Amino acid sequence: MATNITTHYKAGGGVVVNDPSPKITRVLALHATTTVAGSFLLHDSTTAAGKIQFWVTTNGTADIYMGELGVRFDGTISASMPANAATLTLIVG
Repeated sequence: MATNITTHYKAGGGVVVNDPSPKITRVLALHATTTVAGSFLLHDSTTAAGKIQFWVTTNGTADIYMGELGVRFDGTISASMPANAATLTLIVG
């Protein structure tokens, strides 16, 4: 079961969770919005290939729940988003 659940908000892409130490973070859920259609890609400090990728339509939103165990990320979590027209909120534990 996840403990110490927190949220992290980011607009326009870049580093969402800034923890350069080898700390393990689990993404339990996310909420994304965008005014232009595009792909969201989340990756950590160990791989640029990405661990979570999804598409959101124009003026769309996405609410994704990964489950109690979440998706494991090591260290810093970065996000690539469509242009500067997107926001992302991660629920991590």
